[in-house]
Amino acid sequence: MRGIAKSIVLILLILAGTLAYFLYPPEPRAVTFPGGKRFAFSIVDDTDMATLERVKPLYELLHRYGFRTTKTVWVLESNEPSHPPNRGDTLQDPAYRAFILDLKKRGFEIALHGVRGGSSQRQDIIDGLKEFNGILGEYPKIHINHSLNRDNVYWGELRWSFAPFQWGYGLIGKHKFFGQDSASAHFWGDLVKQHVRYVNQFTYGDINLLTINPSMPYRLSDKPYVNYWFPTADGDNLDWFDELLRPENLDRLEREGGVCLVYTHMGAGSFNKDGGPHPRFEARLKDLASRNGWFAPASEILDYLREQPGWTPDLSFREEVRLEILFLWNAILRGLLPAPIHS
Repeated sequence: MRGIAKSIVLILLILAGTLAYFLYPPEPRAVTFPGGKRFAFSIVDDTDMATLERVKPLYELLHRYGFRTTKTVWVLESNEPSHPPNRGDTLQDPAYRAFILDLKKRGFEIALHGVRGGSSQRQDIIDGLKEFNGILGEYPKIHINHSLNRDNVYWGELRWSFAPFQWGYGLIGKHKFFGQDSASAHFWGDLVKQHVRYVNQFTYGDINLLTINPSMPYRLSDKPYVNYWFPTADGDNLDWFDELLRPENLDRLEREGGVCLVYTHMGAGSFNKDGGPHPRFEARLKDLASRNGWFAPASEILDYLREQPGWTPDLSFREEVRLEILFLWNAILRGLLPAPIHS
């Protein structure tokens, strides 16, 4: 029994040492922002379930407080509307299209969430990208994979680079994704490489993404169709958004000279109340706007970070594993902990 106990202790010590090695924080990166600003902030708004009625008041509020953020859109109508996250307005709707064009005119960034809510084959993707370009005058700089779309690039088990995580997800994951598979009817990896600059990979619970990934944005050698990946901070719904941007976190973001790109679903309903923006949403924006922050679209911030001294886009193996462990840990916490409770 003593021999077994010693073996268990030894294994635990080895595991602890290995975990400590991968989780040891990388060298911090100091960044100076335009105009003497103390930190950078944006929102990356996922278009799931977004309707003109819900999102227009929210963006009016963002504009009023001086924010320029990133909003994803769908070009084509959903072909799988029975899946709730696939529902929402698209650029096929004239009023919604006019609203999106007005946002772009005001300085907001329009990004892609796949060409539709639902899986698309290559010709539809080509047509959707051309229509995006025709309407907005440019191709999207940012793409965000959507839910169960089979045309997602490097999604599911291929979202991971560390082999044990990839294998583990492959065993439990029920869905496959083919956007990077040149033999698939859903392939468009070459178009991502040609037209899209940034793709979101993982989301974290930390407000300052530079502490998670100092070299953001980054490249991954095993995912060649994506030019650059970037992390986001978890503000999925109003409760998590409110929790992430509480005053003490904003104090820290400002103190550390950090970067926060909040990933959220502004059109899903939680940000609205009585036909307008929820008061808690406005309170967080008001606090943010009172601080010396650089409020710019996500791709503008990422472009700027690439130009700063000390940027190293190619992650080491250790950094890759660290990002994946931290993402897994955040996902576990989100699953185990109750949502924040607010009055």
